[in-house]
Amino acid sequence: MQRGNKLASRRTLVGVGLTVGAAAAMAVAGRGDAAAAQDLGPKGDQGKPADFAFGRTDEGNLRADDASLSQRARDLIRIGMDGIARENTAAMMAFFHPSFRFHGPGGAELDRDRLFAYFAACRAAFDDFSVTRQALVSDGGDYLATRTRFAGIFARPFTASPKGTLEPNGKRFSYDLVNIFRYAANGRLAEEWLQYDTQSFLAQLQRSA
Repeated sequence: MQRGNKLASRRTLVGVGLTVGAAAAMAVAGRGDAAAAQDLGPKGDQGKPADFAFGRTDEGNLRADDASLSQRARDLIRIGMDGIARENTAAMMAFFHPSFRFHGPGGAELDRDRLFAYFAACRAAFDDFSVTRQALVSDGGDYLATRTRFAGIFARPFTASPKGTLEPNGKRFSYDLVNIFRYAANGRLAEEWLQYDTQSFLAQLQRSA
């Protein structure tokens, strides 16, 4: 892969937000180009990895103790599992920059405290709550893209729904998100862009008990 193509892919990742080019995928999970190319497996007709897709649901969770991943990737996996899902406040404060900004579906704009409040509402409503990562793509610089899975059992009222408070149905749910993260110069998380299927998420929470 030529350096010019790599730089073009990085600009695509930043500018388009949710488009992850095949060239950028060569840095999957923070690994070097050669290792990533070997892991991606057979190519499709147009030279794209045949088995690399954000829509897959059969992928295993990436592990925070996987030494083949970059430190930044391992930290991101760990903050989802321990900081967000299990309320490790000290870890969250250290991970997120004080000026952190979140950009979500429907024009949602949150600062760090309001995002933490959303996570707290999830923990309050969902049993067996988990936040895991199934794919990671790095631009080699300040940006990292992931596919993240939120899952749990809807056991108590959820107060942070776009439709207001929803009553529990006792059912298990799971939904996937695509995140793009920007890191500050000091290594803390400075900004996030997020997209997910809000209608599918709400439909799961509103299924009959």
